[in-house]
Amino acid sequence: MNFDLKIQNNELTVLCSNSLEKFSNEFIKYYDENIERIKEELSINQEIKLIVALTAEEEKAGFVYGKTSFSGFFTDTGTFAYINLDGKKTKEDMFKGLMHELIHHLYKYYVYGKDKERITWVDEGIAQYFSGQKDDMKDDEKYKLFLEENLQSIDNINLNELNHNDRSFGDNNGYNLSYMAIRYLYENNSHEEFIKIIKNQDLLKDYGNTVLNTINERYNSKSK
Repeated sequence: MNFDLKIQNNELTVLCSNSLEKFSNEFIKYYDENIERIKEELSINQEIKLIVALTAEEEKAGFVYGKTSFSGFFTDTGTFAYINLDGKKTKEDMFKGLMHELIHHLYKYYVYGKDKERITWVDEGIAQYFSGQKDDMKDDEKYKLFLEENLQSIDNINLNELNHNDRSFGDNNGYNLSYMAIRYLYENNSHEEFIKIIKNQDLLKDYGNTVLNTINERYNSKSK
């Protein structure tokens, strides 16, 4: 796919349509304001290089299902996304969506290991947690209600069995459950231990079998 513009800023290169030049420059500013925090959280110390490719032309984004504000996926160099500036999502929502996809890339290539089997709940939970997409859940009361609503759906769910290929992830509330699981692991381990956990494929699969039950038991014990 051909792009009109190439905007470079330190470790980040943005390829975009002419109509997305302003959006791209605003995203670069947003990225610069947040990337050091994300790298620190994921213990990424080496130099990184990322490419963000953006199109405003829906027909060029074959992965888009219907007309939407934002759709994206991560690539082996960064991320590709369709941006509809006239859609329902705010710019901040789309910026966080782009950071979500970039965190997928960073986690796979700089933390977990590109040749390891992807564990969907881990990957999606990390992307949601560190992209800021669920920052409203930092409010204790909101998170308590969030837990209450989502714990109702965990009976007999093994997080490791959820994936995107058969739609089981989306159909079984995978995004919210994966966020809860990663948040639990982050908040109940030291930073060093958390990084060790998210690098360890076998340990992550063990948590996939147990972490929701642990969250449920802790929630119920606190509620009594």
